[in-house]
This record gives sequence, structure tokens and C-alpha cells, in this order.
Amino acid sequence: MRPSLRNIIIIVLLVAIVVTFHIVRRNSTMRGVEVNVKTPSKSVLLDESDIDSLLLAEFPSLKQTDIKDVDRKAIAKKLKENPYVLDAAVRMTTGGKLVVDIEQRVPVVRMFYQNNEFYISRQGTCMPLAPRHYCHLLVGSTAQEEPLLKRPSRLDLADTSNHRQPTSLMKIWKLASFLSDNPKYGAIFDQVYVGDKGDLFLVPKLGELTVNVGDTSILDTKFRNLWSFFDQGISQVGWDTYSAISLKYKGQVVGTKKK
Repeated sequence: MRPSLRNIIIIVLLVAIVVTFHIVRRNSTMRGVEVNVKTPSKSVLLDESDIDSLLLAEFPSLKQTDIKDVDRKAIAKKLKENPYVLDAAVRMTTGGKLVVDIEQRVPVVRMFYQNNEFYISRQGTCMPLAPRHYCHLLVGSTAQEEPLLKRPSRLDLADTSNHRQPTSLMKIWKLASFLSDNPKYGAIFDQVYVGDKGDLFLVPKLGELTVNVGDTSILDTKFRNLWSFFDQGISQVGWDTYSAISLKYKGQVVGTKKK
């Protein structure tokens, strides 16, 4: 047999094997589900068992479905409807296993607002409390409550097309996100609130003082100045020396001593 003819036969056989394998695989039953949840912080809102339960509820016969009948787009779409899910990717391995990769939203503050309690994520979405998980977060409240056009769990503060976003929630979200991105600063505070005149206040975990941040402008500069004040002032005289600190005025840190 000529070498060229032998090579052609080998190629045809390989193609036939691959096609046969593909046909057999597509008509085989799926071989299990693997769920991976990426949580970019210590604040867990959902885990693998939560996703398993969601899939079972929405697609009860999924694990008995032939590979060719698995609608990966429909599964990903349903997963993305979960308020805690930032992104979802669904793929099938060559061995017939369905792999679900989940990226969780990052909660930055736990809000109390108009008798509602909910999380605000780093992305600006408002989320209901997780029924199976508890997050130790900055706690937020406000003396300026505005009418809500939607339920809190449906709000998206990052939606720039909505020109009637609640101002106080926007302020708290921006400050809480800054503190989440800068844990050196965020670690010492446990409360944030908007006062009756619209100023942002933080309450440290230690001492009995409040920090008036003012608005959300130049937060980097404000907190660098605050840290210098902590290092040069409070660390020398103690947390109980001051009743209030103000960062409201540009380039200034104003401390009010207890009487």
C-alpha cells in the first residue's frame, strides 16, 4: 500500500473515531454537576449547596438529562437572576460533567432603611439578607429617608439612567465601597450614617467619638489626613480624649475634645 493512501486511511479512521465519540457523548447522560463559588471576601452570601438547591428546584431532572439536551444558556441565565450572583459560567467537560462557576457579589454595608434591612454590594445592587449566612459588615442608617420607587432589594444604585436615586443611600454606598477597597481604614469602623443635615458620619469600634466625613469627595485625602491624626494625636492621648473628629473641611482635621 502506498504511503499516501495509508495516511488517508488513518486520517479517515481518526475522523470516524472522533465523530463516533462525539455522537455517543452527546447521547450519553450527564455525569454529575460540579459547582465552584468564587467569594472575593470573607462575607459569604451563598455556597455550593445553595447553588445545588437552586439547580434542583429550577431543573429537577438535570442530572438525568442527556448531554445534548442540557441548555447551558438557560442555566446560566437562571443563576444570574439570583441577587447574590455577579456572574455565572456553565460548561461541559469532555467527560460529561457539568461545571458551574459562580462569582458572588461583594456586600459592603448592611443597611437599615424605612423598616427594611438589606445589603448593598460593591457593585451598587441592593440585596436581601442571606437566609443561611451572616455577614459581619459595616452597619448603615440615615436620618434622611427618601421615598423609594422600588423595593430595596430591587434597587441598583449604579444605574445612571435613574435620576431619582436615594441620595443618602448613594452616599453610604460610595463611602462603604471605599472602606471595603481600603481595609486598613475600614477595619476600625462598625457604623456609618447620614445625619439630618446630610453629612456622613462614621463610628469607630473603639472609643466614644464620631468622625464627620462630610461628603464622598476626595476620600483618599480625607482618610490619609485622618490616619496622620490618629498616629500623631489619638495614639498619644487615647481614644477617649475626643468626642468628635471632622474631615468635612478641605485639608483639615478638626478634633473636638471632651469637656
